[in-house]
Amino acid sequence: MSRLCLLLAMWSGACLGDGALRLPGYQLDDGAILLQQGGKHVDPYFAMKALLAADELGLSIDAAADAWTAWLAPRQESNGSFPRFVRRGDGGWRRWADADADDSTLALWISLLSRRYRQQAMPAALQTSLSRARKALWRLRRPDSGVYEYAAGARLGYLMDNAEVYVALRDDCAHSGFSCQRMRQLEKTLPRAFWDAGLRRWRVATHSPPPPAFYPNVAAQQFPRMAGLPSPAGQPSFDDWLWQDGLPWLLQDKSKLDFPWGVLALAALKDKREDVALVWLRRAAPARGTTRWNVLEEAVFLGLTQGLNLHEQEGSES
Repeated sequence: MSRLCLLLAMWSGACLGDGALRLPGYQLDDGAILLQQGGKHVDPYFAMKALLAADELGLSIDAAADAWTAWLAPRQESNGSFPRFVRRGDGGWRRWADADADDSTLALWISLLSRRYRQQAMPAALQTSLSRARKALWRLRRPDSGVYEYAAGARLGYLMDNAEVYVALRDDCAHSGFSCQRMRQLEKTLPRAFWDAGLRRWRVATHSPPPPAFYPNVAAQQFPRMAGLPSPAGQPSFDDWLWQDGLPWLLQDKSKLDFPWGVLALAALKDKREDVALVWLRRAAPARGTTRWNVLEEAVFLGLTQGLNLHEQEGSES
């Protein structure tokens, strides 16, 4: 076992060996993925974001994703949406609330199915669900601006959501040939709708911006980069973002962060800043298992633990 693996084992409780994503305490025997360990709520957005983040970090998500999709697909609503759920006292499930944002939740379902079945045929039931999700997502697009609303009739679009929609359209295009034109349209729309050339920042919403805070103002700046969108002229580099606005994230300043925001470590890795990801891992570790930690943080944590360990091993063998 490498020195880095020993160090990470002190934080994670284990050093992953076979590269498969396992979520004990989060994923139940019926396939449901809880928002928080040992909790009773399921938020499909966070479950799917966790699976996709683990996939990007090199973990095998096939078994976890198969159990999850088998649980969620029958619960898709007739309009294509995926609500949030709460566990009943008898162990069953009931609808708890609408999706926090329909556009991004639908987008993540499209991405998850596209990536899970990129090398094999998708089961017929999931093909039907995917088609329903595509139609539901398309209904959220405003024809005048090309921006996707977070919910039907909301007349409000968010940068973070639309970046996730862009990724979903790209995944759908790559997997099935669907959504290619819509992807290209959104790629052109996003800078027109959200980029502020004067301030050299992305606007986080089409109108009625929220009060200044790390979420969403600072965190949102990295979502276009994580989505692989072309950088507009003048967009700050990841390092510039980190030192100008992102230090509360790197240092895990609880006075400014609601959650550890592990997903932003993916932006660091896209910029080949494994050192930054490792600092986040060390700083965020004390929050593991607390109310500030959710399944997305767990997936990023496990993925980084494995990925950085493999990197260390490769370096020691060369």
